[in-house]
Amino acid sequence: MKKLLTMALISQTLIFSSNILAEGFNDNYLQLGYSTSNYKFVDEIMELKGSVEIGNEFSIIGSYDRETGDWRDPGEYETSTYTTMTIGVTKNFEVDTNTSITSSLSYLDYDIKQTRQADGSATITNSSSNTTAYVASLGVKNISDSGIESSIKFTRLGGGKSNSYSNELEIEMMKHINETLAIGGRVLRRDNPPSSSHESDFTETGVFVRRSF
Repeated sequence: MKKLLTMALISQTLIFSSNILAEGFNDNYLQLGYSTSNYKFVDEIMELKGSVEIGNEFSIIGSYDRETGDWRDPGEYETSTYTTMTIGVTKNFEVDTNTSITSSLSYLDYDIKQTRQADGSATITNSSSNTTAYVASLGVKNISDSGIESSIKFTRLGGGKSNSYSNELEIEMMKHINETLAIGGRVLRRDNPPSSSHESDFTETGVFVRRSF
C-alpha cells in the first residue's frame, strides 16, 4: 500500500506541474504496472504489457501478469499465485486528432497455483490448474493538449477452456512527461459469475509507467 500511495503522489505531482504538448497517440510501448485488489484470493498484481504498431491503425498487443494473495479460511492458511499471458491485436478508429475508438481481441492463458496448510500442521498441500479464454474489448481514448491521456474500456472474457464469462470496466489516466515517458493510474471493476463460497466481484486500483519508442 505504501508503494501505491507513493507512486500515486508522484503521478499527481507530474500531472499538475507539467505542461508538455501532446503529439498524438503512440502505440509502440512497454508498460510496467503495480496494482492492489480487494478480491479475496489476490492482494497484489504486477503487470508487464506492450504494443507494436503494424500499420493501418492495427497493433499487436501482449501482456504478462503475476497476481499473488494469501488468506485464512476456518482451520487453514492458503496462498495463491496466478500467472496470465495474453496475445492479440487491436484496431483503432480515429474520431479526430486527439480521440480514437479502440477495439481488441486477444487469447488468454491462465495458470493457477494454490497452497493449503492446516492449522497446527507442517504439511503444505499444493494444487495447480490451467485455463484459457478469449478477451474482446471496446473503448475510447483521448489525449489533451497538456499531454494527459485518458481512456475507458469495456471488456468481455470467456470461451476457451473457461466455462463462464466475466465483464470488466477499466478507466485509465496518464501524464506524458516527455515524448517517451508517461506515468498514470488505473481503476478496474470485474463482475464475475456469482459464487456460493466468496464474493466474486472485485476492484483493482494501480499505477503504471510507460516507455514509448
